[in-house]
Amino acid sequence: MKRRLRHVLLAALLGAASLAVNAENRVFFVIGDTGDCELEGTAQVVRALQQQADWSKASLIEVGDLGYPVATHEQLQTCHEKHYAPFKTRFAVPGNHDWHAGEQSGFFSVFPGPVPRIESLGGPWRLVMLNSNLRDDAWEKQLGWLDKQLPAQAGLCLIAAWHHPRWSSGKHGDNRFTQPLWERLQGQASFTLHGHDHHFEALPAVDRDGKPSPFGVASFISGNAGAVLYGAGWSNARSNRAHYGNWGFMRLELDEQRYRWQAISVDGQIIDRGEGQCQPAGARVAPR
Repeated sequence: MKRRLRHVLLAALLGAASLAVNAENRVFFVIGDTGDCELEGTAQVVRALQQQADWSKASLIEVGDLGYPVATHEQLQTCHEKHYAPFKTRFAVPGNHDWHAGEQSGFFSVFPGPVPRIESLGGPWRLVMLNSNLRDDAWEKQLGWLDKQLPAQAGLCLIAAWHHPRWSSGKHGDNRFTQPLWERLQGQASFTLHGHDHHFEALPAVDRDGKPSPFGVASFISGNAGAVLYGAGWSNARSNRAHYGNWGFMRLELDEQRYRWQAISVDGQIIDRGEGQCQPAGARVAPR
C-alpha cells in the first residue's frame, strides 16, 4: 500500500512538473510586411491572431515593412497601430518601407528602442534585433557591435531578426549583402527570422555558403502579414517548405530548451509546422 502511495505521489509530482514547464511556454506571433490598409490582408491577419486562444498573452515579433507605401508616423498610426496596438509587447526591426527617403523617424516614433539591440524573451532565449537597411559606416558600426555582443551571449539561445533574408526562394531571392550577419551568426544563433519576400518559408540549417549543415543556422521568412502576396522567385528553390498565396503569420512557442512553430493562414489552417532545439551560442563548431 505504501509503495502504491509513493507511486501515486510520484506521478502527481511529475504531472505537476510537466504542467509547470508547459506554463512557462512563451508564445510569440511573427509577422512581417503588413500595415497596408489599401488591402484587406492586415485586418484579416489581426483577426486570425485574435482567434488564437492565448493571443492576449502573446508578444509580437515584427520583421519589418510595417507601413505602406512608406512607414511615416501618420501611416503607422492610421493603419498599423489601428490594428496592432492591442498587443502589449512588441519587438520590431525596420524594413525597407520603414527606411525609405529619410522617413525612418516614423518607425522610431512608434518603436523607440534602438536597433541593433538584444532583448530577453524569457528563460535562456534572447532576440538579437538587427537593421539590414544600414549602409557604409553605420553598417560597419553594427557589425562591430555584433562582434562585441556575441561572446557575452555564450550558452544562451539566440534568435536573430532582421528584414532582408540571406536566403529565400521568393520573388526577391537571396540578399547577399547580409552575408556578414550570416557569417557572424554561424554557431551562435539557433535560428533567424525575416520578412521582405511576401510568403512563408521554413529554410533548413545551412552553413555560411548556403549548404545544408547540422552546424548551420535555420531561418524563417514570415512576410505574408497583409501586403501584396508574392509568388516563387526565378532562382533555385532554397527549400521545399515555401508557401505562397496565403496571408497569415508564424506562431512561435519557446520553452526552456526547445521551440515549436506553426505557419497559420488567415482562415486558421496550419499550413506547416515544426520544432527544434536550442543551439547554445558558441557551443557548435563545424569540423574542419
